[in-house]
Amino acid sequence: MTKERWQEIKANIKQNFEIEDEYEQELDPGIAELIEFTGPEGRMLVSFSTKPKLLDKKTSFSNRSGSDVKVENVYSESEMVSYFDAYTWSEPKDDWVKLDSEAIF
Repeated sequence: MTKERWQEIKANIKQNFEIEDEYEQELDPGIAELIEFTGPEGRMLVSFSTKPKLLDKKTSFSNRSGSDVKVENVYSESEMVSYFDAYTWSEPKDDWVKLDSEAIF
């Protein structure tokens, strides 16, 4: 998903649906733009996340019993990746349920 496509989707949502809330959320690392609105399937949430590209995961461990395992993520300083996710509100679960990406497009 590109930033331009996200802007098109956001404009379409604002034009066609009633916006309940629009906000940004800090990720570790990165940032996500979120829009809550009332859509065709009821209450919905769309998220556009931008974060540095994950280059490597370094795992440190010992073969001793009871020792800790440490995972260190190595991120790119120049490359960014973006993700688009959509959710519907589930009354029985009282939480957001992620929609299948193939069902969205």
